[in-house]
Amino acid sequence: MIKEAINKLVRRQDLTEKEASEVMTEVMSGEATEAQIGSFMTALR
Repeated sequence: MIKEAINKLVRRQDLTEKEASEVMTEVMSGEATEAQIGSFMTALR
């Protein structure tokens, strides 16, 4: 899910509440890599 979320943010599209929740679940469960988390945080800018 995090890859899809990053791609969506790069295209300047907002995440839905569900998408954001799924990404945070991935991050908090340890499924996302440090690189993915960094990319996600950068894309949020």
